Amino acid sequence: MLVENSHTPDALTEAFATVDGLMATGKFARSLSVMLPFVQSGELDLGLLERTADCFFEMRDYDNAIKVMRHVVESYPEDAAAWGKLGLMLQSKGDLSGATQAFEEVLKRTPNSVPALTALNGIETFSVDSLYAQRILALSERDDLDSKHRALIHNALAQIAHASGEADVAFTLFQSARQEVAGPFAPAIFDEMVAEQEQMFEPRPPSEDGSMLPKFVFVGGMPMAGTGLVERILAKHPGVFSVGENSAMSRTHGAIRMHLAKTNRPCNYWDWMDQLSAEEIDIFRQYYLERALGGQVAGGKTIVDAHPLGCLEFALAQFLFPEAKFIFMSRHPMDTALANIASNVLNGNALASRPEWIANVMRTVYASATNYAATLGDAMRMQSYAALVEDPKAQISTLLEHAGLDFQEACLSPVALCDLDTIGKKLGQEELSPDTQGQWHAYEEHLQPVLDALGGERWVEAWESFDATLR
Repeated sequence: MLVENSHTPDALTEAFATVDGLMATGKFARSLSVMLPFVQSGELDLGLLERTADCFFEMRDYDNAIKVMRHVVESYPEDAAAWGKLGLMLQSKGDLSGATQAFEEVLKRTPNSVPALTALNGIETFSVDSLYAQRILALSERDDLDSKHRALIHNALAQIAHASGEADVAFTLFQSARQEVAGPFAPAIFDEMVAEQEQMFEPRPPSEDGSMLPKFVFVGGMPMAGTGLVERILAKHPGVFSVGENSAMSRTHGAIRMHLAKTNRPCNYWDWMDQLSAEEIDIFRQYYLERALGGQVAGGKTIVDAHPLGCLEFALAQFLFPEAKFIFMSRHPMDTALANIASNVLNGNALASRPEWIANVMRTVYASATNYAATLGDAMRMQSYAALVEDPKAQISTLLEHAGLDFQEACLSPVALCDLDTIGKKLGQEELSPDTQGQWHAYEEHLQPVLDALGGERWVEAWESFDATLR
């Protein structure tokens, strides 16, 4: 049992300043080492315990994160935010019942908590006449909500409308939610990046010391095309160390280009391919590993890095880890578009704000994947989302074989982030269920601008012919 200790407030404040700096740069293991003496001494400070839980959570050590947060809510039972954090952690682990109970505890203390209400609705969509649905509706009429809370409210109401078969209302609310948090987005950047990729990328041959490098599987594709699902599938394998969806490779790419600029060398997207020395390559390889692993050690396991648009940086991943394997997720363009529009509005997915942005990025991502498939050869697997959810055992077996892993039954039951029994009534999900397919048909009219921007029926028909070859 933790007890009060004699650490001075100044010592704790100083430790927090150090820890916050380390956490901001993804150094979670080092952050824990700073806090460990305080925790071992029995320090009960709320900020210390929550930072400790956050570090464990970011390191994907959900068991210890949840253990710490359970202690927090026992010590500070009236702290609604702590209950909410516990709920999110339980949901991430797949304990939907425990998450529901935690969010209910939030509502006992703050009945109008927008995050708790919408989180519950995310687990299982409320019926339109339920008490919670009516409470969300009442909250939507308030004029004192900030944009993030209003976006959450509109998205929740859209999901409720969708479950009730009200497609027009649902789509209008999904769009409204997106506009509340719409941010800047420049799709032309991706066009330039892929144009350079097609011109310059040549796979780096395996080196003699390649066996000394960690084994990697990089998963990518359009947002909401199934990258998160494949990550959860592979993460159930005992031989896998998953770093989840993180931006470590993008941060490494940015650091390389900044380094080239500072040393007066060409610094366009792929100029580094013939600019870096062996020593510099090793430095940036370690830079990536430190940010991806958060200071942890993979212990010989295969590391899985799944980041949707990270597929555009498969070239850098292959450059740093020449023997890595790659998986590109292919999901029906219209289902992908709808899932992006309906997904969590606070996930930073700015491209979902406008149909032409969705279409532009989709075309660019598939152009990039086509180039990678031709250049990477057997190192890259193009995976059909439809095939995966329709025939999971066969497809997961092949995925594991591609990753160099043996078959494990546990991989057939990835962590579910919502109630699978009612998945057909939800939008914006990546789950191992065929009910997540074909939902776009009810929104065909609403998605026409996306279809037009893609290039019309011919583009989708070409995609369908391509995806058929993957089954």
